[in-house]
Amino acid sequence: MKIIIEKEKDLKKNTQKRKKAMIKEFQKKLRIKLFRNKDGYDQIIAQVGIPFSALCEHHEVSFEGECSVAYLPDKWLTGLSKLARTVEHFLNPTVKTTQEKATHQILNCLIKVLNPKGVMVVIKARHSCICYRGVKKPSLTITSAIYGTFKDNPSTKQEFLNLIK
Repeated sequence: MKIIIEKEKDLKKNTQKRKKAMIKEFQKKLRIKLFRNKDGYDQIIAQVGIPFSALCEHHEVSFEGECSVAYLPDKWLTGLSKLARTVEHFLNPTVKTTQEKATHQILNCLIKVLNPKGVMVVIKARHSCICYRGVKKPSLTITSAIYGTFKDNPSTKQEFLNLIK
């Protein structure tokens, strides 16, 4: 067994390397592989409760929570891991953003890439800035963005909302 011991001076020296490696890991290009919807699948495809942590662009402290994403496919499908990767691309510890902005970025990305019949994104998060300053009340903030069938058909929207309860 090989043991590597790092002394304090080495740890400080390597901090910048670790930081750069983390940024590189989180900010790599988003790749979404598509598959033809050969079988004509026309029901909701969802991934719910995708955890995330990001930085509030107003206060530069974290907000953390979970994101749920659904789409109604048309000609293209993608793997569930790609839905989670899309969330991670817009909401990760190296990104300064707002919850509202990220909600729409995820929605617009999936619309552009999948060209689906509908997309819905719901983000539930706790913001450190609300806990630490101002009202100092740890509460849950919920945002949503809706497109296509989810917007036009209340029963489709409700079906997804029931899935994420």
